[in-house]
Amino acid sequence: MSLKTHWQGLSALPVIFLALFVSACSPERSSAPATPAPSAPVQPVASPSDEYQYRFLTLPNEMQVLLISDPDAVKAAAALDVNVGSGDNPPDRQGLAHFLEHMLFLGTEKYPDPAEYEQYITEHGGSRNAFTSLGNTNYFFDINAEYLPEALDRFAQFFIAPKFDEGYVEREKNAVEAEFQMGLKSDGRRNLDVLQTVMNPAHPFSQFTVGSLETLEDRPGSTIREELINFYNSHYSANIMRLVVLGTESLDELESMVVPLFSAVPNNDFEQGEVPVPLFLPDSLPKLVTVQPQATLRQLDLSFPIPDFRADYDAKPVSYLGNLVGHEGKGSLLSQLKAEGLAEGLSAGQGLSWRGGGLFSVSISLTEKGVAEYPRILQLFFSYMDMLRQQGAKEWLYDEQARIADLTFRFRSETPPMRYVSQVAGSMQLFPSEHILQGPYLMDRYDEAMINGLIQQITADNVVVTLTDDSVETDEVSPFYDVPFARQSVGEEQVAVWAESVEQAALHLPEPNQFIASNVTLVPREAQSSPHPTLALEQPRKSIWFMQDQEFEVPKGATYINFRSPEVGASARQTAAAVLYTAVLKDDVNEFTYPALLAGLSFNFYKHAQGISLRITGYNDKQALLLDDLLKVVADPQFNPQRFDDIRKDLIRALENSVAGRPTSQVINDLREALLYGEWGEQALIEQLEQMDLAELKAYARRFWAGATAEVLIYGNYEKSSVDRVAKMLDGIIAKSPAPDLPDLRVLKLAPGESLQYDVKVPHDDSVVAWYLQGADRSWRDLAATGLTSQMIKSGFFQQLRTEQQLGYVASAFDWPQLEVPGLVLLIQSPVADAPKVVSAMSTFMSGVAASLDEAQFIRNQKALLTDILKPDKNLWERADFYWQSIARKQYEFDGRELMAEAVRAFKLEDWLAYYQSVFVDQAHSLQVIAPGKWGVLPEGEYEVFDSADAIKQDHASYLIN
Repeated sequence: MSLKTHWQGLSALPVIFLALFVSACSPERSSAPATPAPSAPVQPVASPSDEYQYRFLTLPNEMQVLLISDPDAVKAAAALDVNVGSGDNPPDRQGLAHFLEHMLFLGTEKYPDPAEYEQYITEHGGSRNAFTSLGNTNYFFDINAEYLPEALDRFAQFFIAPKFDEGYVEREKNAVEAEFQMGLKSDGRRNLDVLQTVMNPAHPFSQFTVGSLETLEDRPGSTIREELINFYNSHYSANIMRLVVLGTESLDELESMVVPLFSAVPNNDFEQGEVPVPLFLPDSLPKLVTVQPQATLRQLDLSFPIPDFRADYDAKPVSYLGNLVGHEGKGSLLSQLKAEGLAEGLSAGQGLSWRGGGLFSVSISLTEKGVAEYPRILQLFFSYMDMLRQQGAKEWLYDEQARIADLTFRFRSETPPMRYVSQVAGSMQLFPSEHILQGPYLMDRYDEAMINGLIQQITADNVVVTLTDDSVETDEVSPFYDVPFARQSVGEEQVAVWAESVEQAALHLPEPNQFIASNVTLVPREAQSSPHPTLALEQPRKSIWFMQDQEFEVPKGATYINFRSPEVGASARQTAAAVLYTAVLKDDVNEFTYPALLAGLSFNFYKHAQGISLRITGYNDKQALLLDDLLKVVADPQFNPQRFDDIRKDLIRALENSVAGRPTSQVINDLREALLYGEWGEQALIEQLEQMDLAELKAYARRFWAGATAEVLIYGNYEKSSVDRVAKMLDGIIAKSPAPDLPDLRVLKLAPGESLQYDVKVPHDDSVVAWYLQGADRSWRDLAATGLTSQMIKSGFFQQLRTEQQLGYVASAFDWPQLEVPGLVLLIQSPVADAPKVVSAMSTFMSGVAASLDEAQFIRNQKALLTDILKPDKNLWERADFYWQSIARKQYEFDGRELMAEAVRAFKLEDWLAYYQSVFVDQAHSLQVIAPGKWGVLPEGEYEVFDSADAIKQDHASYLIN
């Protein structure tokens, strides 16, 4: 598929390892030369469904600002994007821009306490973060709306007078080193290291981006602090900053708040020029690169240097091409690759872009056969490009994409404020003021010559081909991640083989998209007797909940179907079969559903604890057509033996690749397996999948549907007749006999004072500790007490164990209920301390919490938690998910939020302290999941030690039933 839908192509990074040019938490965003603000700024074009009010202005220091007023907002938010990133590092100071991002959080002249910003934001219901990409650095936060002025003042000081405290400069280098170490086994970062190695070393994108103790060390005659300050003073200039502020205040009030604060940011008149050198050296293409991965990764990446099309955002030629190359329907390149057993997936679109150039990137997930026959894949790819050249650009295809883009903008869904302001701040670097909001979706200039010119450049003599597989030969090692790889220039003879034309009969342009919504009117609204979904149909094997949306008023809807069956979760064999069955079904329908996906109709099959769910969301106009087609396949699937085997092997490989995932993710998965009955580990599922054949899968499918029941939610722009229509569709797959009993959902129950320790094997040098503390019971009071505990301690935990003690880059405390059983998790990944030291630090912190809190802090945190619990849904999808989760939990009054809030309000400081001390300290219900790392040692004490999740569950006969 196209990794980014075509109207968003300007800011996409379609290849996984390219996305890792970003240091921190967000996708890469291209950097474009700032567009000078006109003397009378043009206000941005907003979506017709957008109820926000906007004002664009330019401050006296030339900072461009977008103000957003939303009187109903619960959370305010702000983001500031600086048109400087890792590509601007001094050549001998790799990682400096990323290190600067870290340091701005650690105190300013006005607010010198390094914990102050984090604590203020957290205690007032907010969160904060930042990311550094190659061309931009983006800072953002949200907070309970009434506290925006104070938060904004603290935020502005980052860009006015940061402190750069010498002690924290030294400490924070360790955090950057920990972030670097955390990614050493990530194939995304490893492949990026190789790509940067084969780039033109004079190009700024060839630099190591994250930084390390080595690259950030002091040098004779020059300290890192001095260079940090010099870099900040020269590069962080108001004229290349873009600020977005969203609050409940009027636009005039926001302007009076923002202008005095951010006009104080210095303007050093810094300007970014075009990059004067190509990404790859002249005459170095075509090039073949082979890479040995850490995981069982089989991938073919194609990268084509192209011009910089960002100024042509209203034409979007790269998006047009990416949607054709990445198409998954009939006649597509992927369809043919699957038919020949060569590939499992494909994505295409805008890769890197910089001031003066870009990459068109294609990433293909390979089968074993695909690795062995990768030249055949290249022949098919270049034959597909030959077909596109012969056909030429097609205005009707462009118009289709433009219609979909326009619908998306016209009926945009409201997103969380922090995410929205961060995205818009980045867009301000790319688009003029009029198109800040519309630019990512705008396709109103069909340029046939431009599109055809782009297609002409996607040739076999203008490509870097990267083959990643553990079987390839290598003769070099990358400089920072020690990745075995090889590179070679490709001669004319090999280019001729790659470009050899093959039979193109199976390769053709997509058919007109029948799923694009044509009727986007709202159905007649009926008087509703209930503010929540009602049970519109109840039969022995199916029940349907229905509600017509009368709040969001968009021509969209959500139809969720939960197929429950006793054939899921009772054994590893059942679970493996369910996972494989859903994967085969999704593959079976992929070609005819892909156009629906492009048209804004999303669907998903997925296995859950008691069965398989089907979800359809998007424009309701063509939903019935899609659902009918899907259920027909479910009723009579065509199991292709070759695709079955390819999918089965791909699932096995994905499970094997779990060892290359983030160590913290692996440990949390192990914790989940230990707590939930019916969850099975990777090795158990691999063993079952290796033994499974097509006949067994067919037999499993028959058993699943023989015992299946269906529970449905229909919510959105629907008429009541939808209930009968969906019920009739379900009659084709749901039996009419009495439904069998379903097994209970069970959660491991830990007794007061019980202390378990689970030693897990994670192939990484860092130690990882996930300390799970279960609530006393599963009442609303227990859930509230655990949620309060998380809110009360998370800021201090981060500040003490990460910022002060520098135990690791990942240090977090969070609420983690499982099937409504309350639980708290303390999580640290440490490259510098063994597990006993980490646990000791955690224990010391927990023991000192009570003494560090006062009544005012408790009330602030209690209010913050209540605001989060009761915040209204932002869009139809959030509301649908709330209804669906309530139905799954059998909370048919749909009052879970109110009950939780009531339980939180009932706590006084002394009540919470008593609960905290008893349940989480004195008589903790404790399970520590520990990956010892290079030290190989576990904490000593009165622990009951286990070496498998299965052993823990077998040892505990008691459990909590959902």
